[in-house]
Amino acid sequence: MTLENRSLERGLMVLEALSRDRALSLADLHKVTGLPKSTLRRLLGTLVARRAVRRSVADGLYRSNVVLPMGAGQRMPATVGPLVDHAMPHVLELTRRIQWPSDLHMVSDLRMTIVDSTRPASPFHLYPGRLHRQLNIFGSASGMACLAALPEAHVDEIARRTAEDVTWGLARFGLSVEAYREHLEATRARGYGVRLGTYLGETVLDDRLWAIAVPVRQREAVVGAITLIWPRDFSSPEDFAATHLRPLEETADAVTDSLSALSRE
Repeated sequence: MTLENRSLERGLMVLEALSRDRALSLADLHKVTGLPKSTLRRLLGTLVARRAVRRSVADGLYRSNVVLPMGAGQRMPATVGPLVDHAMPHVLELTRRIQWPSDLHMVSDLRMTIVDSTRPASPFHLYPGRLHRQLNIFGSASGMACLAALPEAHVDEIARRTAEDVTWGLARFGLSVEAYREHLEATRARGYGVRLGTYLGETVLDDRLWAIAVPVRQREAVVGAITLIWPRDFSSPEDFAATHLRPLEETADAVTDSLSALSRE
């Protein structure tokens, strides 16, 4: 005779739905699972408290922090949950402090990925970002910040693996590895990454945004970056950084400390 725990079974139903569909609202979960919304609220409250599920700031949708074998489709690495959990309180405080929105990006092998954003919390309504959108690691501000913090051999390996790729490689910008190293040297000298001048984002239309970014580490490993974004017509990266780079650096330091403490637990 098989004994089943009803609450556990329902919790697993929620995790399976999120693992399959990646991001769902309460109404979506109600439709997918058939569970009452009151039950779902209780389950989600527990799952969020235990960090098995997170509710993204950017769009209010629920996402799973755990990978289940029955989940279908492309999934984010298991490390995305801890990164978001430990980073977003600090990133939200940054936006409350300076008002400009910030995106949290994660290094995803050969690309950068947006994993959360404070755009909804900012009084400045910018082009809406899409969570889990992948970005060119060479052209994006976050990618440049991360690459500048990596050993040269690591950068060369990424360039080699994307050598013929006109979407994700340096070929998109008509640059050689040697030419790109000059951009990395400039990044190290000024202390933050910026978008390449010819990089207009990954949207169909030009998003007309500038961004600056600094890397986030877990111990010695570069795991992602925090960006600040604003309309190109408002300010140059140099002028914007003169005012806002220090709060951005302080936020990245706080996130790095939080992630490093997690590693020691």
